[in-house]
Amino acid sequence: MKTEKKLLMPVWAGLDVAKETFEAALYPPVEPGQMPRDIMSLSKKTFALTADGVRNFHQWSFMVRDEAGIEGGNMRIVMEATGRYSKELVRWLNEEMPFTMPAIEDPRAIKNFIRSLKLRNKTDEIDAGALARYGAERMPEPFEEMPEDYLYLRELTRQRSALKDQLTAAKARLTEIGGFKILAKIQQGVVKAIELAVKKMELEIKRCVNDSEELRQSVEKASTVPGVALITSATVLGECGPLYRYTSRQLGSYSGIAPQIRQSGTSVHGSKISKHGPARLRRALYMASLAAIEGNPNMKVFYNRLIAKGKKPMQARCAVMRKILILVRAVVVNGTEYDKNFSKKFVLNS
Repeated sequence: MKTEKKLLMPVWAGLDVAKETFEAALYPPVEPGQMPRDIMSLSKKTFALTADGVRNFHQWSFMVRDEAGIEGGNMRIVMEATGRYSKELVRWLNEEMPFTMPAIEDPRAIKNFIRSLKLRNKTDEIDAGALARYGAERMPEPFEEMPEDYLYLRELTRQRSALKDQLTAAKARLTEIGGFKILAKIQQGVVKAIELAVKKMELEIKRCVNDSEELRQSVEKASTVPGVALITSATVLGECGPLYRYTSRQLGSYSGIAPQIRQSGTSVHGSKISKHGPARLRRALYMASLAAIEGNPNMKVFYNRLIAKGKKPMQARCAVMRKILILVRAVVVNGTEYDKNFSKKFVLNS
């Protein structure tokens, strides 16, 4: 019976991704009750981070399984998030080896897992082996890439956010220059150039939204929520992707706004937001919460009620941010506009 279970379990490949290469390690299935495999003894090899490198990895992985007599089901792959490098690798893997259903995992989770193994050394080979063991023990879900129009919208909103930060710094520098007329004139040109770039970026965000029927409808519905306008709704959609993929609880958790409770015995207790999700998303929701508390009576009552209960202003504001996000999901997923009567029940009964 144990052998039959082992044959159904996948062989896990851990890929440690760098800029130009990736290190691969294969972790054969372990029968229930047996000790984990030694990471140092796993089959490992380095490949180029190219489509040809993925084809070579494909051939090598099957050759190793045949020569070593490794039993198990289809191979699965896991790697940690390394920006465009890991996502590019996943695209090649899905083209060459779609049966592997690659997973991209949070680097913090991988780091904590490797730390728990108490390994003396840290090399690409060891990290690849640790990733393979992580896959075998944690069984992560396959990575699901966002649609291309959502990805482009995300890059646009991120670029706009970066330009706004540069604009703030440029204006601060203009103030510091003071009476140096030539320097001030040059810096004024810098400020105007960045302001123009921001306007162009906002026009491109509008064009991107209007070119996609799904994005256009989602932004229209999201923008009916008080406090939410084009940039906020575009940021939410760009950072989260299609909102129908999430439940309300999952979206709150992904955003990093959901409370993280700390409790140990009677001496340690409290809570704070987890901050596990995209910081840009929380930043956009924070700005939306400022407008919502001022312009939405329901949100203002909700905020004041939390303050009356002893919550700190920032804690109450985070609660408003989460309500806004859940309301945006509700109107987008249901294809309806914001209803202040529904919102009153939703907010005040929460």
